[in-house]
Amino acid sequence: MRTVLIFAKSLLYLIIYAGIVMLMNTAIYNWITQPDLKTWFNNNPASIFIIANLIVLALYIPLQRLQRISFTDLGFIPPKSLVVSAGAGLSLGLFIASFSGISWIKDNYPEIANLVTFIIDGGHFLVILFGSILLGSLLEEWLFRGLLLHLFRERFSTLMSVLLQAVFFGAVFMNITVGLFAALGAVIYGVIRVSTGSIWSSLITHMISTTSLYVVSLFIKEWSSGTVVAFTVISGLALLAHIFVLLFRSRRLPQNKQAAGSFK
Repeated sequence: MRTVLIFAKSLLYLIIYAGIVMLMNTAIYNWITQPDLKTWFNNNPASIFIIANLIVLALYIPLQRLQRISFTDLGFIPPKSLVVSAGAGLSLGLFIASFSGISWIKDNYPEIANLVTFIIDGGHFLVILFGSILLGSLLEEWLFRGLLLHLFRERFSTLMSVLLQAVFFGAVFMNITVGLFAALGAVIYGVIRVSTGSIWSSLITHMISTTSLYVVSLFIKEWSSGTVVAFTVISGLALLAHIFVLLFRSRRLPQNKQAAGSFK
């Protein structure tokens, strides 16, 4: 019964998030009739997430208070160091940008390339900054590495909890290929969140990865195929190195210890 309740709560948070995003998308594209305003939203699709994420956060805060979930439970505590987290974010952003830019990936898995295109074509830079880099990263970390990870760790091991929040994150995309790719990223964010004990670490990683993804994607079209592959390999190895450092520091996985600041 306890397990069912945990999954029910997790689905509730997920439904609120997905429902608000879908509602805002419908409202903006179907209910707005003013031509200039509608054109602006069409040219700045990431603006939808600015509005939606603010509404979702406004709903999450009182809901988590009702469930007696504190900000400390979510991991909002000062991180010991952000250097490795920042490096992991830079490596991850470079890897996603270069990996999705490989010709074979674009030809055989266009969904992945389209996901990156959606991020970088979100409109004006300020809209992308607030919609994707800042609020988008904050909302995703709050929900998946905060609320969901906290709920899962009440019942499951830390490893299983990290995997479960990644599965839920991948399911949001409603596409197997994109979902699996996104879930891998969620695992990385989850490892950083748990190994450092602070959601600020995974948030910094998320924001830097999205920023570097955006910047590199602006120039990657001018690169040769060999350069793209080389960047994929180098950034992938760098990412693994950062994750290894985090895992080495954490030593071993804790079992259902919400306050654990590392894998021990």
